[in-house]
Amino acid sequence: MTTGHTVACQRGCAHVGTVREQLATALKEARLAGGFDSQGKLATRLHVSRAVVNKAESANQAVPSDALLMAWAETTGADLAGLLNLAQRAKSGTPEWFLPFKAREAGASILRYWSPLVVPGIGQTTAYMRALFNDEGHPVDKVDELTAARLDRQSVIGRVPITMIIGHHVLYRLVASPTVMAAQCSHLTRLAEQSGVAVHVLPEGLNMGVYGAFQIATGDDGAATVLMEGVEDITSTEPGLLSKASVAFERLLGAAAPRGDSLGTIRTAEGSWKSQV
Repeated sequence: MTTGHTVACQRGCAHVGTVREQLATALKEARLAGGFDSQGKLATRLHVSRAVVNKAESANQAVPSDALLMAWAETTGADLAGLLNLAQRAKSGTPEWFLPFKAREAGASILRYWSPLVVPGIGQTTAYMRALFNDEGHPVDKVDELTAARLDRQSVIGRVPITMIIGHHVLYRLVASPTVMAAQCSHLTRLAEQSGVAVHVLPEGLNMGVYGAFQIATGDDGAATVLMEGVEDITSTEPGLLSKASVAFERLLGAAAPRGDSLGTIRTAEGSWKSQV
């Protein structure tokens, strides 16, 4: 996955940092290049508090407003277009490492998803995905951004053929509350009833796909991109990896329950969660 075919580095590429980190660095460098050797001096010129400048230069804080960036650029001589571009990318809710797969997914002609632990993002409800993001420890404003970005990805539903395979325990793993799970199973039922969406459940007791979740997006030109999920997610177009992922998916699909039986399994899980509400 370090070959020339790899289209995105591992999450958080240390040599460039996240987009928010790049923006924070760019703002600090602009301040210093503009002759403001302290945050307080720039704050005075911008007629804001020092805390505002400090937060703008802090990667773990919210993205500064366009108005502040405009004033910052005018005062320090920084490239406004560059700052606004970084800000927009930082606010998109989509990590840099995921952008190549997101682009391929949006223009794909066939989409395949395997997930042994949670419902794939393409099939999650808003409450379900927000609960997952909250459990990962994201701040509230970041959860909003990530949720909006994931919901935007779901616009492909109904446009291209989608096949999802999930582990049986995905349906019974509590996320947030029984109410959230009942709604999630109901949503999966509606998706599974669509002609363009095939949802298959890998029966309980089959220990396949334990290496982790992955997604494959294939375009009209036959070119494909795979997203391997784990501690460090990797997006790749490396032929060998794509071949292995495709073979693994076909094996999982062969072992999974047929669409009709899977739909019945999902409905049973939905009923079980509803009985707990």
